[in-house]
Amino acid sequence: MYAKLIPVISYLLLLSATPAVQATVLSANLIVNPGAETDVGAPDTTTSVVAPFGWTTTSNFTAVQYAAGGAADLNPAISAVVGGGNNYFAGGPDTPLSSASQRINISDLSSQADAGFLSARLSGLLGGFGGQSDNMIVQAMFKNASNNLLDTLTIGPVTASDRDFTTALLPRQANGVLPAGTRSIDIVMTATRPAGNYNDAYADNLALVLNAIPEADTFVWLTAGLAALGLTSGRLHRIRRKPAKAKA
Repeated sequence: MYAKLIPVISYLLLLSATPAVQATVLSANLIVNPGAETDVGAPDTTTSVVAPFGWTTTSNFTAVQYAAGGAADLNPAISAVVGGGNNYFAGGPDTPLSSASQRINISDLSSQADAGFLSARLSGLLGGFGGQSDNMIVQAMFKNASNNLLDTLTIGPVTASDRDFTTALLPRQANGVLPAGTRSIDIVMTATRPAGNYNDAYADNLALVLNAIPEADTFVWLTAGLAALGLTSGRLHRIRRKPAKAKA
């Protein structure tokens, strides 16, 4: 008897050891480490670099502590106003161009995406230093199963004039509908420094949120309801017009 149970027990142990497939959660931020809070950021804005967890970076893209900043920099006082936490993203030292990216797999939502029933909202805080033109753009790049680009949502840049030539982070947001065929979304931060030594393109509190489109669900149910109503109406009409049987 126990010998017969061994294959069953082995199968159950195998199932318990198999990682569960994570379902994509709607109405929640899908970006990993969206505000560099997983890290202990760089302690200065001159030479130190801390590649943020969860992101693939190029050049000296870095997470930086608000506490590293002086009066003219991003600092704890600015963080308190914008809800920035301990750290923010920056282009980093000695680089005119740097980036950070991560991929979000949404293949489990393929049917909703292909039917046009999913919306996307990309948002974040973007900014720069004083009157400098360093700037950050953030993109959500929708790709199909073959990694071909289907569409893009972009926020930024925030210019020096947008910031009134002061050091600041400003909220930005873009919205759209996921194109049919979307199976993954690449989030890409690109920091550009036209001049100077340190790339003072900043970002914080990024978010990518997918939502079901209520209008699409309503349309489906409305269509089904009207179809059912039409069928019922037709049947009632035929019943009313059915001639009475002749009396014997």
